[in-house]
Amino acid sequence: MKLYIPETVKTYGLIAVIIICSFWFAARFIEPTPPKEMTIAAGAVGGDYYRYATQYKEALAAQGMTLHILETAGSMENIDLLKDGKADLAFIQSGLASEENAAYIEALGGLYFEPIWVFMRNEIGSGKDLQKLKNARIAIGAAGSGTNESARQLITLNKMDKTTTLLEISGEEAVSALKSGKVQAAIFVAKPSAEIIQKLMRDKTLHLLSFQRANGYTSTYPFLSKVTLSEGVIDMAENIPAQDIALLSPIAQLTAHKDFHGALKTLLVSTSMDIHKDPTLLSKKGRFPTLDYVDMPVASEAARYFKYGPNFLQRFLPFWLADMISRMVVMLIPLLGVMLPLIKLASPTYRWRTRSKIYKWYKSLKKMEEKATTGDTDIAEALASLSKIDKEVKKTIVPLSYADELYNLRLHIQMIKDHLKRLK
Repeated sequence: MKLYIPETVKTYGLIAVIIICSFWFAARFIEPTPPKEMTIAAGAVGGDYYRYATQYKEALAAQGMTLHILETAGSMENIDLLKDGKADLAFIQSGLASEENAAYIEALGGLYFEPIWVFMRNEIGSGKDLQKLKNARIAIGAAGSGTNESARQLITLNKMDKTTTLLEISGEEAVSALKSGKVQAAIFVAKPSAEIIQKLMRDKTLHLLSFQRANGYTSTYPFLSKVTLSEGVIDMAENIPAQDIALLSPIAQLTAHKDFHGALKTLLVSTSMDIHKDPTLLSKKGRFPTLDYVDMPVASEAARYFKYGPNFLQRFLPFWLADMISRMVVMLIPLLGVMLPLIKLASPTYRWRTRSKIYKWYKSLKKMEEKATTGDTDIAEALASLSKIDKEVKKTIVPLSYADELYNLRLHIQMIKDHLKRLK
């Protein structure tokens, strides 16, 4: 026995299959659900990078996220950790971009100026250029740090790499070496508020180099900015520094691996806006975060956020809820774009398919009637064919609302039968 499937089931079943396929197709363009845990490569404990990483950890915890902090030697090691997939995020000093790391690192924004500080022993003299250190011993920061890389860039630019002795030491070890005379100068990269900078600025046996040719350096290295440490800004009572000092400054960048979840990139940019919005000794409120001076490729999510700000959902809802709704909106595209037009077409399609079961016989009836009229048919054979058609029509199942059309067909079959019988 042949299974009867109502036309309504066939029609709406076909629509359901199309909608399911549309949802499947749309789902291919949706990122997976954001992970709840991420890892950031920071810097040494006690440094600015590590301190800021702790602030990010607290801010993300309020959004239900867990941030793991990796202690590192600095920017160069952070780049390697991103490359090896051991970190999702990293603080990286500007000036370290290359074609190799641009293939897997994206910038989420510049966070603050972190100047290059060159402290010199007083016996060196008060020169206003690195050339004063041509034959000196210089502490240039730990291997793997951004300080080390920046120091080498400046020393090489001045063609001093053959005449100076470079010691890869940093922090308190570099301070001790400077005070003891083991080195004649030490280079640091840090914010003015850093404890080590505050301490060295007050040391009467040392003085801070002012880059007289700062404009030349910034023209050579666009990732550097000329910033001015104004007279008295460190300590107004003691008038430290005693005069305006020109400093060269890269910026601290928050970066992410290119494969890091897009929604989390947006969350990190939003978080950075809260953490780095306040003024500093070198920048006014609202100056940072910024995409200015960033030398890594900028993530599309960051570019969009800096241009347009947070979207409506991000302004008023927690991250997880805003992300869930955004994902649902994407999934609703096939619902609105495919299902509604299909449902609108469902009723006409259903009517057409039901009536086609009835109307398909009229073509045969019309031909029989025409042949009978012209006498070009065997009456007995035609009557047999009509009886066969009538039996098939009786087997045709249609909804009650279309029964009148089915009975009209049977009446027409009988009418032609009668016509043919009169022609015998």
